[in-house]
Amino acid sequence: MSIGNNILLVDDHPMVATAIKMVLSKSTLVNEVKAVASQKEALQFLKSNNVALAILDIELEDSDGFSLYKRAVSSGFSGKVLFLSAKQDKHIIRTAAKLGAQGFVNKAESLEDISSAVEMILRGYTFFPQEHLIASEKDIDELLTERELAVMNYLLQGLSNKDIGEKLFISNKTVSTYKTKIFEKLEVDSIISLAKLVKDRAIF
Repeated sequence: MSIGNNILLVDDHPMVATAIKMVLSKSTLVNEVKAVASQKEALQFLKSNNVALAILDIELEDSDGFSLYKRAVSSGFSGKVLFLSAKQDKHIIRTAAKLGAQGFVNKAESLEDISSAVEMILRGYTFFPQEHLIASEKDIDELLTERELAVMNYLLQGLSNKDIGEKLFISNKTVSTYKTKIFEKLEVDSIISLAKLVKDRAIF
């Protein structure tokens, strides 16, 4: 038996884990699927087994999939990773991509979608929702104009529209327009989410 396509599934919902394990076992690319429900079990299994792909639920009871993945990598795991989540949040998808994940699937999707994602990843491809494919860090500067970048920088410093207008010699209304364009281009809906995105992507 080849050890190249052993899969570790980490999900603390037994029915979900059982269903995913069942559908993956039908794939000719998969040898074995080990399902565990906690971070501790996952890390122990990874230490003593060769795993080609880890499928991690982001919302675990004793941890989160992102933290688990970071700990696994720091412990020597070098396999591929597919994140699962009950949430279709753009920031979560961006974070998954930034961590180097090969894919993300929303749990609301069919089991066939999860199976397709696994097979694509095992074949060397990535699997992310098309509508949420993100621009590279270099593209941020290309997405925003010089003036929009200036407005964003002031917004992140906590300045009001009025203060920004005075610094850039433009009206409050114009600042508001720039702010709307920035939010649309970067796909955020608040200053908080903008700040989180900038911090995660190290734009400045």
